[in-house]
Amino acid sequence: MSFYSFMNAQVQDSVIIDSMYKEVERAYNMFDQFDYGEAIKISDQVIDYATKTNNDHLKAKAYNVIGNSYYNTGNIRLCFDYLFKSRDYFLKSGNVGNAIKVTSDIGVTYRELDSISTSNIYFKEAISLGRTSQNKDEIIYPLYNYARHLHNVEKDYDNALVYYSEAYELSKESTLVKGRSILGYLYMRLSDVYFEIDDINNYNFYFNESVSYAKQYDFYGILATLYRTQSERYSQKENYKDAFLALREYTQVADTIYTFRELEIAKEIETKFRNKDNEEKLFLANQEKEQQAIAFKKTRVSNIIFIIVSSILLLAVYAIFNKNKQLKIAKEEAEYLSNVKSKFYSEISHELRTPLYAVIELSRLLLKENVNSSHKEYLESLNFSGNHLLSLINNVLQLNKVEAGKMTLEFLEFRPKNLVLDIIESLEYAISDSHNKVQLAYDATIPEVLVGDSLKLSQILINLISNSIKFTSNGTITIRVKLIETIGDEVTLYFAIEDDGIGISKEGQKKIFEEFYQEHSKTKKSFKGTGLGLSIVKRMLDAMESEIMIDSAEGKGATFSFELKVSKSSKAIIKDEDLKDLTKGLAHKKVLVVDDNKINLLVTKKILDQYDITSQAVDSGEKAINLIKETSFDCILMDIHMPELDGYETTKIIRKNGDQTPIIALTATSTEEIEDKINRQLMDGYILKPFVTSDFIEKIYDTIVEKAETL
Repeated sequence: MSFYSFMNAQVQDSVIIDSMYKEVERAYNMFDQFDYGEAIKISDQVIDYATKTNNDHLKAKAYNVIGNSYYNTGNIRLCFDYLFKSRDYFLKSGNVGNAIKVTSDIGVTYRELDSISTSNIYFKEAISLGRTSQNKDEIIYPLYNYARHLHNVEKDYDNALVYYSEAYELSKESTLVKGRSILGYLYMRLSDVYFEIDDINNYNFYFNESVSYAKQYDFYGILATLYRTQSERYSQKENYKDAFLALREYTQVADTIYTFRELEIAKEIETKFRNKDNEEKLFLANQEKEQQAIAFKKTRVSNIIFIIVSSILLLAVYAIFNKNKQLKIAKEEAEYLSNVKSKFYSEISHELRTPLYAVIELSRLLLKENVNSSHKEYLESLNFSGNHLLSLINNVLQLNKVEAGKMTLEFLEFRPKNLVLDIIESLEYAISDSHNKVQLAYDATIPEVLVGDSLKLSQILINLISNSIKFTSNGTITIRVKLIETIGDEVTLYFAIEDDGIGISKEGQKKIFEEFYQEHSKTKKSFKGTGLGLSIVKRMLDAMESEIMIDSAEGKGATFSFELKVSKSSKAIIKDEDLKDLTKGLAHKKVLVVDDNKINLLVTKKILDQYDITSQAVDSGEKAINLIKETSFDCILMDIHMPELDGYETTKIIRKNGDQTPIIALTATSTEEIEDKINRQLMDGYILKPFVTSDFIEKIYDTIVEKAETL
C-alpha cells in the first residue's frame, strides 16, 4: 500500500509538471500572436508553481516569456530584469541551449537602447557559447541578430549573408525553431539582402518562403511588413499596378490584426476564467494527494473520496461547459452590437455630411458673389460653422473606428502647403473672432506633391489649430512645417502648432489626450468642446507610426509637435492657376448629375456651371437609366444613397445595358464603407462630400481621360 501511494503521488506530480510545461508553451504561442498580456498572465502562474516546487528550468522558461513580452510592450527595465533571471536559471538547470537564446535576446534589448557595441558583445558571446557547447540549433537566434546588425547598420551585405545563410542551413534540420516567428523573419531578411545586392531570383524565393511560412503559422505582423515593403519597392520601380496589389494585401492583413484587437475584451474574460480553472485543478490535485495518504489505513474511505472528487470534477467540467457556452453567447452578442453600431455610424455619417455639403458649398459659392459687408460676415460665420461641425462629426466617427479597431491608412497624393493654407482659411472666422493672428512658417524645400494619408493629417492639424484658437485670445498662433530629411522617396516632415495662450499644467499634460478630458472644464472660465480632439490626434498619429509631443506651462502657451513620414509623388498635380486651362478640356463635355436631394443637385450643378461645364440633373436612379438610353453623356456623377434604386443598383443596371460611360460616386459616406462596393459595381472612382472644388474638377477630367484610353 505504501509503495502504491508513493507511485500514485509520483504520477500526480508528473501530470502537474506536464501541465505547467504545456502552459508555458501556450504562453510562447500567445507571445508569437502578439497577445503579450495573456502571455505574461500565464507565465506568472507558472512561476508561482515553479517557485513552490524549486523547478529552475520551468522558472527560466516563464521568465523568458515575460522578459520578451515586456520588450515588445516597451518596458525595457523590466525586460532586462526578467531576461537576466531567465539566463541565470537556464544555466543553473544545465540548459545551455536556452541560455544561448536568452543571451541573444539580451543583445536585442541593448540594441533597442542604441547600445550597439554592447548588443554585439552579447550576440557574439551567444554564438561562441553555442559553438563551444555544440548547441547548433540555439545559435540560430544570435546568428540572425548579429546578421541584422551587419545588414541594417553596417550595410555589410556580404558578411550579413554569411550569418543569415548559416542560420538558414541550421534551421532546415532544427525542430527547435519550427513554428516560431524567427524563421519567418529569417526568410524575410534573406529576401531583403538579396534585393539589396540585386539578386532577384533569390529575392523572390525567400520572399515567397517568408509569405508561405507566415500564412502557415498566422504571423500577421510578418505578413504586414512583407507586403508593405514589397509595395514600396514596386512603387520605386514605378510598377504601380503590383504596388497597389501588394498594398491591398497589406491592408487586409492589417485589418486582421485590428480584428484580433477588437476581441481583446472577450479574451481577457476568457483568460480570467481559464486561470481560475487551472487554480481549481491544482487545488483538487493537491487535495487528492493528501487524501491518498489516509488510504494506508482505510481503503474504503479512499474509494469514497475518489468517487466524491470524480463527481466534483465532472460538475466542474459541466460548469466549464456552461460557462464557455455563456461566453460564446456574450461574444456573439458583442459582435452583433458592434456591427449594429458600425452600421449606425455609417448611416449617420451620410445623413450628417449630406446637408453639410449644401451648407459649406452654398456659403462658399455665395462668398464669391458680390455681397455687402454685413452679409459677407454672416456667410463667413455660416461657412465656418459648417466646417466646424464637419470636424466634430469626423472626430466622433474616427473615435468609433478606433474602438472598432478599423482605423486604416489611405495613401493619397496631396499638396502639403495647399492643405495647410486651406485649413487656415476654413478656420479664419474662429481666428478673427478670438482676435488672434496666424503665422505660417513653411519650409520651401518641401516637395510640392507628396503621398500619404492627407485626410487624417488634415483632421490632426484642424484639431490642433482649433485647440490653440480655443485657449488663446489676442495672441499669435504659429504653424511650422519643416523638412527634416529625405531618404530615397521617403520624406520626413516636422509639424508644430505654437501659441501664447493660457498653457497647460504638468498634471493636465498627463491627461490631456484622454477621451472627453478638458483641462479647464472645472475652472471659472468655460471653454466649450467635446474633449475628443486631442484624443483623436493621438490615436491617428499612433496609427501613422508617429507620436504627439507637448511643451507647455501654465500662462506660457503651448507647443504641440509631431513628425510624419510620407513619400514623394511622381504625379504632377494641377495648380490652381492652371485649373481654367484644365476645364477647357471639359468645355464640350456633358455631365449627368444623379441625386435625390434637390439642394445637392443645385449645389453640384452650380459648381459645374462656374467652370462652363454642361450638365443635366435627375433626382432618381430610374430617371437616370431612362435618360441615358436617349442621351449620351461623357460622365455621370452618381449619389450612393437614394430611395428605391440606390447608386450601386443604378450603376449595375447601366453596365448591364452595355453603357460604359464613366461613373463617379459622389457621396458623403466614408471611403472604408464604399471603396470595395464601388469596385464591384464597376464604378470608375468616387468623390467625398464636402470636397475641394479643384480636386472635384480634376477628378472628373482624369476619369474621362482614363476611361477614354481604356476603351
